[in-house]
Amino acid sequence: MSSYLFWEFGKAPDVVIEIVSPTPGNELGSKLTEYAQLKIPYYVVYDPLQKLSETVLQVFQLQFNSYIPKNDAWFTDVNLGLTLWNGRFENINGTWLRWCDADGNVIQTGDEIAVEKNLELSQKDAQIKQALLLAIEMGLKFKFGDEYVGILSEISVINDVKLLERIVTQIPQVSSMDELRKLYTE
Repeated sequence: MSSYLFWEFGKAPDVVIEIVSPTPGNELGSKLTEYAQLKIPYYVVYDPLQKLSETVLQVFQLQFNSYIPKNDAWFTDVNLGLTLWNGRFENINGTWLRWCDADGNVIQTGDEIAVEKNLELSQKDAQIKQALLLAIEMGLKFKFGDEYVGILSEISVINDVKLLERIVTQIPQVSSMDELRKLYTE
């Protein structure tokens, strides 16, 4: 979010994070004073290029009418923290400023959660496929003896779990390999 509109949210933000660009914008001067006047509880200056100092992350907490430096990046009032995280984000490897929980664990973005869920689903589908292929192999071996070996290699490339389920249920009814082949070629 690039803009926070007080009148839309009805209150001041709990945390303001200023990211220092190659041309600093008075993050440790007038902005520090302005945010204190607005009664924003926490003010963070993230300086990845170290334009202002050797400190990459500076955290301040409002005390009375001015900010005092904090030794950590945990915001008790909002039950969130910030951490520097090394990894891949939006296809770029680097060090990123990320929200974290009290134990310092990075809070996943929606995209990261979706990727994780898709991976879990694809792993589950792979396990289901393996079980179905085993069931097909056993059914074919029982029904057709050693003739089934050639058709099993054709069936094993099928990724459609529903189609594999259909093949499993149809094995008792088919009377030939050609009849079985029609189930997945038409």
